[in-house]
Amino acid sequence: MKINSENLNKVYTILVNIGGAREGNREAFFFDHLDKEYPCEEWRFCGHLGFGGKYRSRSNTVDCYNEDATALRKQIMQDVNRALAGI
Repeated sequence: MKINSENLNKVYTILVNIGGAREGNREAFFFDHLDKEYPCEEWRFCGHLGFGGKYRSRSNTVDCYNEDATALRKQIMQDVNRALAGI
């Protein structure tokens, strides 16, 4: 996935709608990923995946800490990753 404003908006909408990320963090997500000198490679969005819930821009996927991966969280990760694959 190409990192640009349009794709980042799509990604963050998925993180909010499926992953439970806070809408109020959208601007920070954009800022960190569009930083030219130190672009973000992993974003801790937490949401339904708990404190360890992360978006990884290199792979355009989400995951969480193994010890926090309940059956529900595994399903949420699968749903988010399926949606992200469509970008």
